[in-house]
Amino acid sequence: MKTKQLVSIMIGCLTALCVTSCLGDDTSESDSQTLTKAQIAQCFMTVAGNYTGKLYYEAKSSDGYATIVDSLDTSWYIPTDSTLIITDFPAKALAEYVSYQPLKAALAEAPNKMVNCKTWYLKTSPIELLVNPYTIEYDLEFDGKQHKVHVVFYANNTYSFGVYDSGSNSMVVKIIPAVIYVDEKQTSYLTSSQLIFFSNSHAAI
Repeated sequence: MKTKQLVSIMIGCLTALCVTSCLGDDTSESDSQTLTKAQIAQCFMTVAGNYTGKLYYEAKSSDGYATIVDSLDTSWYIPTDSTLIITDFPAKALAEYVSYQPLKAALAEAPNKMVNCKTWYLKTSPIELLVNPYTIEYDLEFDGKQHKVHVVFYANNTYSFGVYDSGSNSMVVKIIPAVIYVDEKQTSYLTSSQLIFFSNSHAAI
């Protein structure tokens, strides 16, 4: 399966993802960890390494009316059997889902971040894994002062996952922002529809 085909499959799943509540689909770590240690080790040996590719997200077209799927360069690597690290996660992708304009503008200009993700392998063929990003922290200036902004992602969620096709060394990973905190206060600035996934153009295994 080619990378473009994997991307097409992810885009085709958008409708279902947008109308399904993720909160009701959480699964515990014990439920998800069904593979043996040997199977997990084999999965890790297959996917371990460095990846470069594109991060895809929904954005407004240049005229401001249509919604399009845009992309930015990104990279990630898998150093252990329980870790995936996004080395340069673009804040611009998150900004597209922020409704409060001052925060949206500040976030769009923020530097890329390294994002650590906890992983659990679920299947061996194709290799499937849960992907749980840790909270991202930003120091941003908007509304005339500095703010601490935290972006929290859904964890142990069946829609926050990765799929790896060994035949083509292709990987697709989907993650889901859940809520934004500003100065430790929960906000409603995050819109309800989020598409953030990334796919490699080539894998260095």
